[in-house]
Amino acid sequence: MLISDFDYDLPEELIAQTPLADRADSRMMVVDPVSKRFEERPFRSCVDLLQPGDLLVTNTARVTAVRLYGQRPTGGQVEALLLKEEEPGRFEALVKPAKKLSVGQRALFGDGLEAEVVEVREEGLRVLSFLQQEGLSERLAAKGFAPLPPYIHEHLKDVERYQTVYAAVGGSAAAPTAGLHFTKEILAALEKKGVERAEVSLDVSLDTFRPMSADTAEAHTMH
Repeated sequence: MLISDFDYDLPEELIAQTPLADRADSRMMVVDPVSKRFEERPFRSCVDLLQPGDLLVTNTARVTAVRLYGQRPTGGQVEALLLKEEEPGRFEALVKPAKKLSVGQRALFGDGLEAEVVEVREEGLRVLSFLQQEGLSERLAAKGFAPLPPYIHEHLKDVERYQTVYAAVGGSAAAPTAGLHFTKEILAALEKKGVERAEVSLDVSLDTFRPMSADTAEAHTMH
């Protein structure tokens, strides 16, 4: 299966850079499986489309990854996406420029956030150890940014907007974006209507930020 088979034109001006104030105002495409008719409707109309006895499965993964911008002691720019805290103060991170960050190199992110590379892993992954751990979680939350997809260029003012309203289990590098449009009111209306609900927890991995370099889907290796 050729990756090029999935190519399509999406003008950049049609990619929303900021979220709507009301999640449910988002638009969705509805496809009738019998008539094959396509229809555009507001997301909140999912309450009309789902019927009693239907099962809605939601992914409770919560985004805990943090993107940091800083510099090396020599002045070169550094970007680090903290993916997972493996030990207190030690994070697996996707870094740029990876070639400049070998074991022993340090990165300065401001506000006392200084990290040293203690392990090199494959494809841009490094293990960063933060030197000052007191109040680290709070300082990372204050200094870090939500790890938005590469086609979003605006910083998100409210980081909770990049979480689903039912996010609960931390560890994800990105949001399960199909669920971002649900509101608590919609979920309550579906429950009242008799739509059943099941929960899974499936983290979105760092592959969501990586381009596919292989020519075919079969040759692509997932993280």
